[in-house]
Amino acid sequence: MAAKRMFDPVQHMHPDVGEFDLVEIADQIAMDDPEAARRVVRAIRDMFILLAGHPLLGTEYHPLRRFLQGIRIITVPEYPNNLIYYRPLPENAGVRILYVLHGARDGVAFAKEHRRK
Repeated sequence: MAAKRMFDPVQHMHPDVGEFDLVEIADQIAMDDPEAARRVVRAIRDMFILLAGHPLLGTEYHPLRRFLQGIRIITVPEYPNNLIYYRPLPENAGVRILYVLHGARDGVAFAKEHRRK
């Protein structure tokens, strides 16, 4: 019997999510409270793992732009100002995390400027 592989959120995360999105969120929060920044990033990463097992959990995003088709969006429950944009992978193989943005940001404009697949 083959062992079930654990989902590695980093493997299925666009590199810019870790290098830019999470760093930007953490840096902004850490200016006031470094421990809060760690809690927020931990909650976001926990959502990555939850989404891997439940890829349809988020809401289907209905954009006017074709390059955003197939993307789903979900808030981080403990920190609802943070939105995770992701794409379910074929054959129930998890999700591809594309963006993590603060809700005040324009997700469509950001995605247009920073196209991630």
